[in-house]
Amino acid sequence: MKIPELNSADTSRNANISFLFFALGGAVGLINMASATIPFGEGFEMVVLAKNLALHGAYINPFRVLDTGATAANPPMYPFLLSLLVRILRVDSFVVLAATLLNILANAVTAALLPRVSWMFYGDVRPGIAASVLWLLSTALMPSWDTGCTAATLLLFCLFSSKTMGRSSSFLPGLFAGFLAGILFLFNPSTILIFAPWIAYLVFERRVSLRQVTAYCAALVAVLVLMVSSWMFRNYEELGAFVVRTNLGMTLYSSNNDCASSSLIDEERTNCYQSHHPNTSIAEAERLRSLGEIEYDRMRVQDTMAWVRSHRTPFLHLSLARFRDFWLPPREDHPFKSVTIWIATLLSIPGLLLMIYRRERVTPFALFVLAIYPLMYYVVVSDVRYRIPVLWLSLLPAGYFLAKIGERIRESGHGDARRRRFSAPG
Repeated sequence: MKIPELNSADTSRNANISFLFFALGGAVGLINMASATIPFGEGFEMVVLAKNLALHGAYINPFRVLDTGATAANPPMYPFLLSLLVRILRVDSFVVLAATLLNILANAVTAALLPRVSWMFYGDVRPGIAASVLWLLSTALMPSWDTGCTAATLLLFCLFSSKTMGRSSSFLPGLFAGFLAGILFLFNPSTILIFAPWIAYLVFERRVSLRQVTAYCAALVAVLVLMVSSWMFRNYEELGAFVVRTNLGMTLYSSNNDCASSSLIDEERTNCYQSHHPNTSIAEAERLRSLGEIEYDRMRVQDTMAWVRSHRTPFLHLSLARFRDFWLPPREDHPFKSVTIWIATLLSIPGLLLMIYRRERVTPFALFVLAIYPLMYYVVVSDVRYRIPVLWLSLLPAGYFLAKIGERIRESGHGDARRRRFSAPG
């Protein structure tokens, strides 16, 4: 894949478009902040971990109901960022404000970068303009979670790696690409299902020397492995195992049981989630503390597998409902934003088909990621934040379809105008 060459006029126009959407993103974020209750504070595991990091210097006790000790239930990057805010600002209300502004900044950066990613994908900013509008209409403020920062960093990684892979000096850019990949992994380990296929796609598409590609990828992988292994060594020292996360068992167990519903909202409404997850159940937290996170995680994975084997039909129904919820999220929390995601998802289907028909070179990457990334979320309670890391891969095809429809309408209008001009009486 070769990014189309930019002349000075294109560069200036694209910069202006990006700045416009960055400003719009900031304005929309401030409006959302002023008009909605911001979810933050006790009960949100990453926020609790951030406070413990800032106050005690330890990554411990993420759960609301009981101190359970050292943890790897959540990846460390976002709690670390929040802990810096806690250390600097100290006052809870200032921390909430700063975390919310960070979320607004991340969403604005994503809106600004989508037209640039669109140019990289299609040689056309118009799909990215439509994608940015849809992004700003669909994203809610979630400063208690990493999703906003993860989405912005993903786009930065894709743009940077596309621009730098294949340069004559590939090693140093590869190191920085590895640093971005490490940050992404420590924000959300699942993003490896996005950035690894992207690098594989660039390697396949680039017509550059094997030496350059090898130097770049070796540097990237070396930094990524160093950052991830540092976290895993910490977990070995604290928990007794080289693991990335220890929340699989607790998430599966609280999502698949006799009272389970498809969505987190529904499970919380019936108190099912609260009775099965150690963040809200004292019995589960005590069991976790007595067994340790590693053994508790294994036990709850085994318990879930046993439940699935004996409840195949309910599990199938839950999984199908979660498939629906991932792509068409429930409208209860943010109805307007959910409907916008519905619209973007439905528009992305003809957009992807059109990309296949027109043989856009990025299509295999988009289809592959959209196929594999959601698989893990079909077997756990649904929540709209799980969609955010790949939402841009729906927004851009939706924008592509809208841009091509607009192009066809303009061509039809010009054709009608020419016919009227030639048929006018002389």
